[in-house]
Amino acid sequence: MLQQIATTVRAAAEEGGHAAAESGIPPEAIGLAMFVLLMALLVVAMSYANRGLSPEVGQHHDPAELPADEQAMLSEYNAKRHA
Repeated sequence: MLQQIATTVRAAAEEGGHAAAESGIPPEAIGLAMFVLLMALLVVAMSYANRGLSPEVGQHHDPAELPADEQAMLSEYNAKRHA
């Protein structure tokens, strides 16, 4: 098995470079394109974050100020935690 791998690697090395090197695109352009693509994917992923709906920092100091559904979830959590 190791002999087959070595033969394959040797044959690939004798053929010349890599397909990306033969395409004529400079490596900087490929790197820049990948950076732009990954940043765009980051923006898409962050757009699904719940940051726009989160309360402001310090908005709810007292749990009694929370909406009813959040108060119910909080009391259910505390009941499970302290049971």
